[in-house]
Amino acid sequence: MLKWILVLLGLMAALVAGPFAAGMFIPKQHVVSSSITLSQLPDSVWAVLRDLGGYPNWWSDIKSSVPDEEGGDKEVWIQKDAQGHALPLLVVQSNPPTVLVTEIVAEKLPFSGVWTYEIEPVAAGSRVTITEDGEVFNPIFRLVARLFLGHHTTIDRCLEALGQRFGEQVIPVHVPR
Repeated sequence: MLKWILVLLGLMAALVAGPFAAGMFIPKQHVVSSSITLSQLPDSVWAVLRDLGGYPNWWSDIKSSVPDEEGGDKEVWIQKDAQGHALPLLVVQSNPPTVLVTEIVAEKLPFSGVWTYEIEPVAAGSRVTITEDGEVFNPIFRLVARLFLGHHTTIDRCLEALGQRFGEQVIPVHVPR
């Protein structure tokens, strides 16, 4: 009986230690980009992206987005996801209508990162590229992100929602880095 209890405890330890050890071999940092082309002028795309409080109107992943009154002289938005988790975003750079840079400014999250939105005019309208320069601290979360979620997932969902906001069906293209 004791032998089976020890075997069971050993299996449970392996189930925790295995993914942790595997995640340790995955780099904490990553940089990924995805792009879409819209038949909209850069000014129109900029207006939608720059209305950070408007996210809940077109991206269902974001349930609310409000300015942080405690941000002082910095522009900080608190976005909440479907589960109610708050994500404070600092607007690092805002160059209309071409570049918007936001950074997660929360502590004690299992990840951090910067999103750079680039809008460039093209013959068909605009190319929108989002680049995520992120870091995932927890080794188990790194493993899950790499194997099951993928680093492009959230970027791609945002770009698809942006296309739908303009009534366009888009397929994000992963940009090699």
